[in-house]
Amino acid sequence: MPRKGLNVLLLILLIANLWLAAAVAGKFGPEPMGGWLESPREPQRVGQQVRVERMQIQRPQATEAAIPATLPPSVPRSEKPGGITQAVAKAPADVAIANSCMEMGGFPAQNIQRAIEDLKAIAAGAPLPVEQFERAEQVRWWVHLPAQPSRENADRKLAELRRRKVTDVSVVTGENPESYTVSLGLFRDRERADKFLEVLRGQGVRTALISDAPRAVSRQWLRVAHADDAVRARMDEVRLRYGGDVLQDCKPVTQARGEPSATRAEG
Repeated sequence: MPRKGLNVLLLILLIANLWLAAAVAGKFGPEPMGGWLESPREPQRVGQQVRVERMQIQRPQATEAAIPATLPPSVPRSEKPGGITQAVAKAPADVAIANSCMEMGGFPAQNIQRAIEDLKAIAAGAPLPVEQFERAEQVRWWVHLPAQPSRENADRKLAELRRRKVTDVSVVTGENPESYTVSLGLFRDRERADKFLEVLRGQGVRTALISDAPRAVSRQWLRVAHADDAVRARMDEVRLRYGGDVLQDCKPVTQARGEPSATRAEG
């Protein structure tokens, strides 16, 4: 190598050594090579993008504020992990359907106790509160046998009906004290009276007839304050079995003058 080239090389090496010594001494800042030979590290990138002194970590806002303040005190609240409380609101319509007050009525007096016993039979371990009361109703259609001239004749008709398994009957007297009529049933609707008359025809009662005789009568009713689906289904079965007219949502109990107060039968 020529001597002149060797001198140039030594001069370059000397300058490089001096530059490195200055860099080590901090003359060019803490990271003199940062951004030249490699990508910036995470702290340098953050420092280049934002002003660190304005960054502040904020606490998460409590989710309780997201819960409507209008929830009633009766709405249950469930604890979630992390101490977050969440309101659990159940749809009022679902509650009403699942646990509603039901009543059924129109029972003959002689069948009411058997209807109560059948209802209480569905209670598994816990008693089923059944309220019994009377309600005045306007009926119009009367199913009966032709009037008989004597009580003896009426009694013979009763015995014949019982042999045919027709037991919900009674003997009544009209304006004429010498007239005795075997009553088979009173109905608000003509359609129900016609259906009952067809049932009697099937049992061999050929002389029964329907009269338009409006009157107010007191009927026996049963009420269950908290009836779920199973209880409602059982109530409908009992109604059909013991001669009830209707199964419906509860209505106010209007007590007629002289009627006994409503009684409660516990299972």
